[in-house]
Amino acid sequence: MNTTNSTYSIKSVNIRTTDLRRRLLMSSSAVAIFEAFLKESIGEEVLVVNTNIGMEVYYYSKNDYSTFIRESILLYTIKYIDQSKLKFKNLLTREEVYQSFCEALMTFAQYPQVFLAYTKKFIHLKEKNETSKYVFPILNGFFEEVLKFLTETGKMPHYEKIKRAKNQIKKPDPDDLIIKDLISEILLKKHYN
Repeated sequence: MNTTNSTYSIKSVNIRTTDLRRRLLMSSSAVAIFEAFLKESIGEEVLVVNTNIGMEVYYYSKNDYSTFIRESILLYTIKYIDQSKLKFKNLLTREEVYQSFCEALMTFAQYPQVFLAYTKKFIHLKEKNETSKYVFPILNGFFEEVLKFLTETGKMPHYEKIKRAKNQIKKPDPDDLIIKDLISEILLKKHYN
C-alpha cells in the first residue's frame, strides 16, 4: 500500500481528464466523503482540491500513498467517469509539489476567469482548513509567493476581485475566541476529573 521514506514531506496526486467536457470528477458532497475517508486512512493532513480542470490530493506523510489514492479515486468515480480518460501524476517531494503547484497557477493566470475561480476556491479552502498544521500552510506559502510574483510583474488577473475575496475571510470575533477558550478550559478540567 505504501512505501516508507525517511522524512515527512508534502506529497500530491494530481488527476486530470482528457475528456473535452470540463466538469468535476466528483460532486462536492462526494469530495467531502472522499476526503474524510482519506483522512481516516492515511492521516489528518489531507486536502482534496476538486475543480473543473481536475483534482489534486495533497497529503503530508513520510509514506507514499499515491497508489492507494489512485485506486481510491478510481473506486469513487467508477460510475461517473470514463476512467480510461483519467491521467495521474504523483509528486513525492516538496520540490515537485512546489514546481507543479506554481506552474499550474502561472498557467491559470493566462486565463483570467480560470485563475479567479481557482483563487476563490483556494481562499475558501484556506478558511475551511484553518486547523491544518502542514499541508495548507505549505500550499498557502506557495500560493502567496505566486500571487506576489504576479502582482509585482503586473500580470495578476482580477487583482481587485482577488483582493476583495481575501479580505472577506472572516476575522475571528474576539468574543467567539473567548467563548472557545472557556469551553476548551472547561472540557480540559472535566477530562482531568
